[in-house]
Amino acid sequence: MTTSGSTAIVVGIDGSKSAVKAALWAADEAVSRDIPLRLIHVVAPHQHDHDRADEYGHRVLRAAADELSGTGQQVKVEIDVLHGDPVDVLAEASRSAEMVCVGWKGRHDSGSAGRGATAARLAVAAHCSVAIVRRRRIHHAVGPHRWVVAVLGSEARPHGVVNRAVEEALLRGAEILALSPWGAESAETEAIRAEFIAQLDDRDSAADITLCVLPRPDDIADLLAQSADIDQLVIASADDGDVVDQLRSAGVRDTLRGTNCSVLLVHVDRKDS
Repeated sequence: MTTSGSTAIVVGIDGSKSAVKAALWAADEAVSRDIPLRLIHVVAPHQHDHDRADEYGHRVLRAAADELSGTGQQVKVEIDVLHGDPVDVLAEASRSAEMVCVGWKGRHDSGSAGRGATAARLAVAAHCSVAIVRRRRIHHAVGPHRWVVAVLGSEARPHGVVNRAVEEALLRGAEILALSPWGAESAETEAIRAEFIAQLDDRDSAADITLCVLPRPDDIADLLAQSADIDQLVIASADDGDVVDQLRSAGVRDTLRGTNCSVLLVHVDRKDS
């Protein structure tokens, strides 16, 4: 079926297990917002037999939809096979999306570009938040310890990251770890702490969410390595070049390989401000 153009959570489906895991992760996001989950398979220009490529696309989309149906989630699923460069197509789809979700590695991520190349390019090109999803196994049950790690930047406006961190913590029943670049006792950090608390106080079940504010380390890879066994969602501004570079680095990819640590990059100057 094709979409109506309404706001949705978009998921890139390329036939990889990683993409299916991203769709299952995204289902909670769609249900919490009462919006559809739009699964998109992109036929790249180098695939000359478009009929065969289209057939493959519909097959992997139906397989992903079947996985979603098997969870019992009450989510409306829409599917599309589109043509073009995958990053360009998903970036265009992001114009009317609440979020775009992709697996941390793609079916064709290899060679000089490296694994995660498509996700890294999309994080910059998209017009909404981009989630790069990691899951050990498709139906793996996560443990009780969950963190939403909000990486705050001194140059980017933090409000979009704060807003999304609160939303995700409430959705997942997770604790919030905010990393402040201004130091633990600064006025700026206290203002951010107050903003978190104010937002939590305005929401239901806020008493169940724990907030911890720590100084932001120079290298967040070390922090992630110490807590690699915890179910984590790291949220940062897509405009914070230093953090994005760290999260895209080979060292962080190796650290997070096989973990349940996903990354959500928020475009604070676009839809998430």
